[in-house]
Amino acid sequence: MIETWEGGDPAGVPVVFQHGTPAGRLQASLGDAAAKRLGVRLISFSRPGYGRSTNTPPSLASVAQDTLRVADELGVDEFAVLGASGGGPYAIATGIADPRRVKAVGLAGGTGPWRLIEPPDLADSDLPLLALADAGDVAGALDGFRRQGVQDFDGLLTLDDEAMVTAYFKGAPKKDLGWLDVGVWAADAREALASYDGYARDNVAWGGAWDVDPADLRVPTWLWYGEIDRLVPASHGRWLADRIRQSTLIVRPGEGHGTTIFGHWEDMLTTLVTIV
Repeated sequence: MIETWEGGDPAGVPVVFQHGTPAGRLQASLGDAAAKRLGVRLISFSRPGYGRSTNTPPSLASVAQDTLRVADELGVDEFAVLGASGGGPYAIATGIADPRRVKAVGLAGGTGPWRLIEPPDLADSDLPLLALADAGDVAGALDGFRRQGVQDFDGLLTLDDEAMVTAYFKGAPKKDLGWLDVGVWAADAREALASYDGYARDNVAWGGAWDVDPADLRVPTWLWYGEIDRLVPASHGRWLADRIRQSTLIVRPGEGHGTTIFGHWEDMLTTLVTIV
């Protein structure tokens, strides 16, 4: 089962949104108003393990095939794909999977293979879990990330919406949260984190060895990153730009993670649909 969401203009140019980590299909509704204004049919789905979407083994390539199946079910032939943060690797995988149908790819603060891009902090709690995956103990890695999810999110989910969102974004600069809709964010978090399977799956799929090579992406690609993004630094965009042949890197001055992703819907959608 794959839970889907549709918004924007039903008769518009299709763009498939790959949500961040942890999140689900409802995150795309943050772009609903912009999609309506621009005549874009905005489509999203919860990746395996999020919400009620059936969990599957960690893989970027398999989600690309899920994306094509969702497009088939909705009667969509050609489309663009936009990946936010942890959804970025899946957007790349989708463009590789079918360059005939996927006309353009966009990454907004999209995660790269972070252990290859910058020397990791040896105190990072993800490293021992990813070492398990590297050694072939994928089940052990997934269990570890599920426990991490319990520690990070169980307490938040017991709070009311306002308190939960405030706690989730604690420490984020206020100027980076102008896009935030508390109701949308809270509804998405509660649906997506019905279990921590999707969170665990994401962390292994793009934190471990990728099963796709960005150099195989041959469609026009835009890489949008924030100059002061601490979660996914612009170095991820530069690393990907060095490998993706038809890529354009845009580093947004003075912007952090949230604004880079959710503060520029009109610019990103307009850019992508000009190719479809």
